[in-house]
Amino acid sequence: MGLPAGHHQVLHHAPDNPTQRNKDQLIRAAVKFLDTDTICYRVEEPETLVELQKNEWDPILEWAERRFGVEIGSSTSILGPSIPARTREVLASHLASYSTWALQGIEFVVAQLKSMLLTLGLLDLRLTVEQAVLLSRLEEEYQIQKWGNVEWAHDYELQELRARTAAGTLFVHLCSESTGVKHKLPQE
Repeated sequence: MGLPAGHHQVLHHAPDNPTQRNKDQLIRAAVKFLDTDTICYRVEEPETLVELQKNEWDPILEWAERRFGVEIGSSTSILGPSIPARTREVLASHLASYSTWALQGIEFVVAQLKSMLLTLGLLDLRLTVEQAVLLSRLEEEYQIQKWGNVEWAHDYELQELRARTAAGTLFVHLCSESTGVKHKLPQE
């Protein structure tokens, strides 16, 4: 079966942690993505896209707020929503439960999806890779439905993004599994 295409990109960055960042720095970098999280930025028009964003993104936003007991919110301002400090702290302490390796995988996925919240949904098995990728590309998909597109280019881009997202997510799960496994030696 093997890893999905794109796995080499994750693994390539992981072994040597080329940036030599420690756990705190990795967590801070991931939490910083909240400021520009795709699903927190909303359009004011056209009405059909406003509705689409509301219907598709609000459930994820509400899920994240319930799951972590925080406030996030969304905004149509170019500055985005102002994320409360407590929200950052709560999400940072959640991320602290992951290993340094897993955090590199998380950062990779967040960068693919341009969304911390979609990544959390993926890791929590609230979303599939296909759903997360589609939600991260809602606006592009809307434009394509409306105006059409260069078929092969779009399909290739979508497959690539899915493969990278799947690989990163799998990498995080594998890192998390291995840290949680304790080998017990049989007692004499």
